[in-house]
Amino acid sequence: MLSFQTISWIVFVANRVRKCSSGVFSTTISKIATLSIAIGTAAILIASMVLLGFQKEITKKITTFGGDFEITKYSGLAAPATSVQVSQVSRLMADLPSPIEKVTPFIQMLMLIHTKVGVEGIWCKGIDPMVAHTALEEYLIVGRLPHLTKATYQNELCISHHLAQRLSITLGDSVVVHTVHPTVRYRKLKIVGIYCTYLSDIDENLAFCDMRLMQRLHNWSAETVNGYTIFLKDHVTPTKPLRNTILRLIDDDLRLISTQRKYINFYDWLAIIQKNTTIFMLFILLVAGCTMVATLIVQLMERSYMVAILKVLGAYEVYAILLYNSLRTLCMGMLYGNILGLGLSFLQAHYRCITLEPALYYMRYVPIYTHWKAILFPNLLIFVTLSVALYFSIKWLTQKKIVEALQEG
Repeated sequence: MLSFQTISWIVFVANRVRKCSSGVFSTTISKIATLSIAIGTAAILIASMVLLGFQKEITKKITTFGGDFEITKYSGLAAPATSVQVSQVSRLMADLPSPIEKVTPFIQMLMLIHTKVGVEGIWCKGIDPMVAHTALEEYLIVGRLPHLTKATYQNELCISHHLAQRLSITLGDSVVVHTVHPTVRYRKLKIVGIYCTYLSDIDENLAFCDMRLMQRLHNWSAETVNGYTIFLKDHVTPTKPLRNTILRLIDDDLRLISTQRKYINFYDWLAIIQKNTTIFMLFILLVAGCTMVATLIVQLMERSYMVAILKVLGAYEVYAILLYNSLRTLCMGMLYGNILGLGLSFLQAHYRCITLEPALYYMRYVPIYTHWKAILFPNLLIFVTLSVALYFSIKWLTQKKIVEALQEG
């Protein structure tokens, strides 16, 4: 353990070495190393915040429209007559696990929509009038959701922007829809809202209406629904123990489907993005580490005579002097890199300067998630990784024999 006097002496000598080195080649190399670390830090910071931004935005869209879990019959939604009674989930409602925020009923049926262009099959999802759907309203680009607060159901429909373009429908138009099984029933519905998520599995198939309208079309009672959607609280992820807990609280003829399984293609895409980002970060760290070691070698070449003299005099803390100067360069580079990375992230988060192709990236702009974890963990990764690399590099490089260093001097 180094004493306070030893540490003060190391800092004093390191500062003198740095001041006396102005104008020499190692100073230029140190500036290049600082610039390299700054760019690398900014790149890793931005990459981590963009990765988390994609994960948060896509997960938010999926859970807003489909929840975290869905409870349905084992025969699935493909059978229109399949129904779930409230008594089958009464134990879950009575003893709601703490990670669950709410459980809402829904009815989702295959219906045909008639327009001037032709006939199209869609999944029409009836939403519960007893629950506020403010999260869905965030994705409306024009209009509103069907009125759910009135005493009776309304003949209103909210469709996606993709379906509206494909069927040449605009806000305020009226369309005819009818059920497929078991009895064909027609209704004329008014288009009151158009939403957009840029997620193909949702935009190409899903429309929203009043759940009471769906119950009326199928002659179902107010307590009969097609399934239940489970929404978890913020920052709670679906886990296997939670899944098993929910399964114990519902009837045996019901199944529990997670949205991660239902929309697995989007989560696979996120996994690919995460893998690519990890590889990118490793390459940045490798380049920054090589730059720091190269700078250290140049400093040793210029100061080899000084290192030998200090060892002759019994000052074997030479490695600490070199490590102090190297860590100072590292910290300065990280400071500039944080300023650059956070500044660019702030501009993108507020002004959305960089846009994307929604068909490929499922959103129109590069998302930024500015959470303290997204800032702290990359900085810790950079500092710890490069500090360890510097420490072992210095220990290896300072093993040079004293006589050889004196002869070179």
